[in-house]
Amino acid sequence: MTRAAAFRFAVRQHQTVLGSLVLLMVCLLLQLATLSAPSRGAVPNRLDALLYDWRFQLLPPQRALQLPIVIVDLDEFTQQREGRWPWDRAKVAQLLDALRANGAALIGLDMVFSEPGANPVESVLATPELSHAARAELAVVAEHYDGDATLAQRLSHDVVLGYFLHAEGVRSGELPLPFLELGSDRDLLSLPNMPDYTSNLPVLTESAPNAGFITAIPDADGIVRRAPLVMRQGDGVYASLTLEMARLALGAPWVRLSLAPSAGNSLVTGVHLGKQVWAPLDTDGNMLVPYRGASKSFTYISATRVLRGDALAPELAALDGALVLVGTSALGLADLRTIPLQTAYPGVEVHANVLDTLLQAGLGHDVFYHRPDWEPAATLSMLFVSGLALALLLAGRSPAAMLGISAIWLAMTIGINFVFWHYGRIALPLAMQTLLVLLLAGFNIAMGFLRTSRQKREIQGMFGQYVPPEHVERMLANPELASWQGEHKQMTVLFADIRNFTALSEALSPAELKHLLNRYLTAMTAIIFEARGTIDKYVGDMVMAFWNAPLEDANHATHAVAAALAMQERMKTLMQEFEAEGLPVFAIGIGISTGMMNVGDMGSDYRRAYTVLGDSVNLGARLEGLTGYYQTPILVSPTTRDKAQGFTYRPVDLIRVKGRQEPVLASQPVCASDETDPKTREHIMQFEQALRCYQARDWDDARTVLQVLQQQDPPRRRLYTIYLERMSAQNPNNLPTHWAGVFDHEAK
Repeated sequence: MTRAAAFRFAVRQHQTVLGSLVLLMVCLLLQLATLSAPSRGAVPNRLDALLYDWRFQLLPPQRALQLPIVIVDLDEFTQQREGRWPWDRAKVAQLLDALRANGAALIGLDMVFSEPGANPVESVLATPELSHAARAELAVVAEHYDGDATLAQRLSHDVVLGYFLHAEGVRSGELPLPFLELGSDRDLLSLPNMPDYTSNLPVLTESAPNAGFITAIPDADGIVRRAPLVMRQGDGVYASLTLEMARLALGAPWVRLSLAPSAGNSLVTGVHLGKQVWAPLDTDGNMLVPYRGASKSFTYISATRVLRGDALAPELAALDGALVLVGTSALGLADLRTIPLQTAYPGVEVHANVLDTLLQAGLGHDVFYHRPDWEPAATLSMLFVSGLALALLLAGRSPAAMLGISAIWLAMTIGINFVFWHYGRIALPLAMQTLLVLLLAGFNIAMGFLRTSRQKREIQGMFGQYVPPEHVERMLANPELASWQGEHKQMTVLFADIRNFTALSEALSPAELKHLLNRYLTAMTAIIFEARGTIDKYVGDMVMAFWNAPLEDANHATHAVAAALAMQERMKTLMQEFEAEGLPVFAIGIGISTGMMNVGDMGSDYRRAYTVLGDSVNLGARLEGLTGYYQTPILVSPTTRDKAQGFTYRPVDLIRVKGRQEPVLASQPVCASDETDPKTREHIMQFEQALRCYQARDWDDARTVLQVLQQQDPPRRRLYTIYLERMSAQNPNNLPTHWAGVFDHEAK
């Protein structure tokens, strides 16, 4: 890789890391805003809520004990038999009596009696035509038909009334006493104030020593994931129905808030039921509800079966010693909720889940899910570490590697979150962690594709005109296959040049010369490309090509020799075309050399080229220049001959070219080995015999063989004549003792 390319790569990688860090900062700020003001983080909160539901569905809470909690249901069947709700208060009183008769230990009413019940006597008294005497008699018996009074008489320590706290601008009924009276510092408590209420009639509130609110507060998406255990109303803090029932069931003497100071305020962190239970709460007094399952996870009994003592209802035995919640699952009574596990979930069963959780804890089996006070710091820290690690891990990777790393990281993030959830019952936010991984993965993969696209354009720009199209496609598909760095490796280089080009060019006009060269170079380039070669350059009529770069080619010498033979064959048909068109014909010489070369993107800051350099390159150029001297179409170096074994070669001469001290045996590839005819093979063997005699200074025998070859092999007459002229020009007896038959070529 060149220094400039390395610098560009480093800059791009740093830009990617910087972009990832910017995304990390955005996610950190968004998470911080969500933690400090949840209303600002609607999208993250919604995603977290969905992921919270998903965790519930995959890993529901496990209960250690099956507690005797029973729901007495004012269901459709009950209303068909007993009449539509609301009932006469006397019938409610009968239900309480029946529950006690069946052994219910504690009864919680998931309903409110905020308006006086209908008294039939009072309805008659309101008739204007009624006589004074009749009115007096009815007034005496009216109190015996007062359903509210009848119900009030049935209320005792085993009944917990329900009521609503809200902010709807309407107050009705009478509230019970709070478990905590606030003083002048009431506004310093983190609990939101519910200024209004819908409570029971005073006669009922005063008769029932126990009561708790039944207010439900769904999340912004309408799903009930939390249940308030404590709420503030004015100067008092009140307990929920389930908290009050748990207190009574466990015999806890008191309820007390757990507070933590923060910036001069008191943040609610939990609630104590005596010394038996500590329930973790958020600062608004809510508890995460660990739902046991979908609806009907608890024992349900139709209220009509309890009222009538139905002998066909064996489930009545479940009431003995049970904690009973009286509520409804009927569609028409609008007490159906949406929870993480189900839509249309009875609200009374939400209370059952909360009560079950509190009682499990009171018996030593903590199943609370909570968000500890260290959760914000942990969330931000994990987000920072995760984002920083991913920014560094993903930078510079391939898209496939980035996808794999991101998938593993996301799985690890979710896994850690699930470990906290399942084993620690800690509900840590997961949305921003997931979003960060997806954002960083998407950003880095997009940048990776842009980087790859840019790299492909550079490859196309650098190699598109010099290497075969299929090689370009391979490099575009796998940019790492193309080496951008300067390399020192064994390669094969080919030089092809038109003989007597100067005379040829002088005989043609510029337009004709351009046309001729374009056709010639196009034909030769097509053959080189077909043989997997790379065009280095065109210099006038000269073509320079090489093999084994930028893509590896183990058979580079073989491909180069095959290309040279194909080029000479193509020249025959091309010259026939030129002759038919009245264009001058010509021949070309080709020199091939194999050896160690330097290859790479070389040049200046103004212009660069992908080229090869080295002594073996120079040898290839010298061999091409000598093809005209020997009247041989192709000359190859001894290394090329050794590497390209599939051809028949004719040795030409042991020469020392200008610029090299070591002599080389130049050879001519004739054709593929399996295409060599017997006559050609015989001529080559005869010439090899003549060369051995020549180098052994047995020139008489060498002359005899060469003279025979001149007659038998006219196309090579020039080659044989060269040796005959050499032997005629000197006496073998006068040669130096170290003479080995090497001929020095001083000209380039």
